[in-house]
Amino acid sequence: MQRRLKIKKTAVLGTAVFVVALAGYVLSDAVLQQNTVQLAKSSEREGEYAHLVSWLPQDAKLAIEYRAKYLFYQTRMNRAKKPDAKVEAIFTFADYIKVKDPGGSDEVMVSLVTNPEYRNSRRAYRAYAFLLLNDKSRHPVQIREFHDYMKNLKWEEDIYYAWEEGQKRLNAMRAKDAVYLDFYAPLLENPKPYTNYDRFYTDIERRAPKVEGRQELAARATRIKADNAGNRRLSQELLGAPLEYRERYQDVRQSIAEAGTPEELVSALTSLAVLTRGKDDAESSAAFDRLLDTPELKNASNAYLPLSNLLLYSKSRRQLSVEQYHKVLEGIRDPRNLYLAWEAGYQQLLNEKAAPKVLLEYLAPLLDQEIKYRDYALLFREIVKQADALKDTDKAARANRFLQRVQDIYMPSVVMDDENINRLN
Repeated sequence: MQRRLKIKKTAVLGTAVFVVALAGYVLSDAVLQQNTVQLAKSSEREGEYAHLVSWLPQDAKLAIEYRAKYLFYQTRMNRAKKPDAKVEAIFTFADYIKVKDPGGSDEVMVSLVTNPEYRNSRRAYRAYAFLLLNDKSRHPVQIREFHDYMKNLKWEEDIYYAWEEGQKRLNAMRAKDAVYLDFYAPLLENPKPYTNYDRFYTDIERRAPKVEGRQELAARATRIKADNAGNRRLSQELLGAPLEYRERYQDVRQSIAEAGTPEELVSALTSLAVLTRGKDDAESSAAFDRLLDTPELKNASNAYLPLSNLLLYSKSRRQLSVEQYHKVLEGIRDPRNLYLAWEAGYQQLLNEKAAPKVLLEYLAPLLDQEIKYRDYALLFREIVKQADALKDTDKAARANRFLQRVQDIYMPSVVMDDENINRLN
């Protein structure tokens, strides 16, 4: 009986606490942020939150959810540090509040296209598009202003998205055909060589015949599309790349420019080739070609780096087979580089999701070599794993013997350069 009363008291107390928190929501953003937001954002308490608000009227639930998201987006906006990430967070906040607070939303949107700190950001195109010919804003963006902004964009994915967002805005406002043609004008003056842009040229073909004096634009759009036939597309990987991709890209480009030795250049160019593949295969292929066709780079001590990244990479015309990469390994004399080359090839096969048979084929030659360094234990453990999967008891036993030796006797690390350290001591 006492236990039942205790449970009832706990339930009553819990309900009372929630009611107080709800009242606090109405009176104070601070209380709401500490209670509702944390409750809503905490994954382990999502069920509890749903139970607590389930009995509320729908309007009350929507109000709580709105304010929770409001505070979430506001916090993310305030915490963003890098300019482009800041602009993206500001736009998301303004876009979220546009229905309940159109005036506040417009104020924030306008700041993105007028504040010198934000207006040239690569992510400001969303605000420019939102305000494009928007007569409900105190600062409607004119087509010329939109075009001037796009001139500052340097990355092809941003330029494409700016055009796409602008087109969506014109669609939403049901703009006249002549307005569309004014908007598309730079695409006719300076055609874009990517088939992604066919959608815009097709729209020109459809609208130009309807506008007096501008019918010839349809023929120009048709010719551009014909010229683009067979051209490459901006890949979905590039269009979906996060902001950090271009930051990393710029860092790699700077490393290439600053490289002082063949080894540094090989490392930087390999980073570029790997970073851009799937996003810009033409640039990636050019980097690999430079690495494999330049005598100075082919003879660098770390020339295995680009080759390891081509191991069974079927999307490249210069892919290497396991047998070909084994020959590369045979030519490496430096013990440290030899281990790093083995490990690099192994990591590439993991990236390619190679089958157990292929992994074992790659690693098996190690079983016939005299290994002096404990670093190889990683690769021998993989041999055991794949040999067990293939029921190859002989290879598994031989690999386990090496792993036992690593435990029984001291082996130096070639990566940590233990041998030279010991000599110095």
